[in-house]
Amino acid sequence: MQTMAGWRMRWRDAVVMACMAGLGMAGGPAGAGPVDGGTGTGLDACVASAAGALPDKVRAALGAMDGTPRQALALRSYLRAGNLDARWSWTDAEIEAYQDSPAHERAMAALARVQARFAETHPGYTLYVNTRVRSLDTQLQRWNTNASVGQAALQLEAPATRACGDDPDGFAAWLRAWRPEPAPNLAAPGLSAHGQARAFDFQVMQGDVLVAGTDSRRIDTDWVDAGWAARLAELMAMDPAFEGPLAQPTEPWHYAYRPEADAADAGTR
Repeated sequence: MQTMAGWRMRWRDAVVMACMAGLGMAGGPAGAGPVDGGTGTGLDACVASAAGALPDKVRAALGAMDGTPRQALALRSYLRAGNLDARWSWTDAEIEAYQDSPAHERAMAALARVQARFAETHPGYTLYVNTRVRSLDTQLQRWNTNASVGQAALQLEAPATRACGDDPDGFAAWLRAWRPEPAPNLAAPGLSAHGQARAFDFQVMQGDVLVAGTDSRRIDTDWVDAGWAARLAELMAMDPAFEGPLAQPTEPWHYAYRPEADAADAGTR
């Protein structure tokens, strides 16, 4: 078992690596490059200008996205996010350090509690959860292929192009205020709570058969009509370590994990 001193050393190294990445001293996602510094025209130039003040690691993520509309859609989230450094997904080094930490042990214990309670109250069914921290590379891959993101990006392209042409200097403010309808079912890459082990997705299984999964197209059928959304919500409400489900966009399987509440509650168990 790793000592506390060893864990602290690994965590220190992870923080150093994260700082280096933020300064451009370590690589971002494979194949990523900062958004162009403004040499393009039209919407490309407005996106580059609006992203100019963002941290290098965020601009590198934008550069790894397919097409200006998807970049603009993600940029909207970044401009609205507040403290990007605090919310940004962990690096590989930070993920590795977390997996050897007491915080990871507490999170796994919290998930095991929920799974055991679910199996006890729903004989024949189990609750599956993917415990892996969602890397930035994975978030980028999903952003580049997700249909709801593509739909929102397409919806954004024409009005964003007009706003850019009408008032380039005011484009960032316009983009920050614009709202997609419906909203994409993914957080912008780097901002997913899954990237800091602050959220988990639960799926209902019956043996090897998936009963209720994470397909947004089957929410009504598998979760609402079948009653699993209500059953899971009732179960999760019993554990202060979790909060949810996610309401915007609607994801009955998605619950936020609150490590501070979990640690506080540990003293009462």
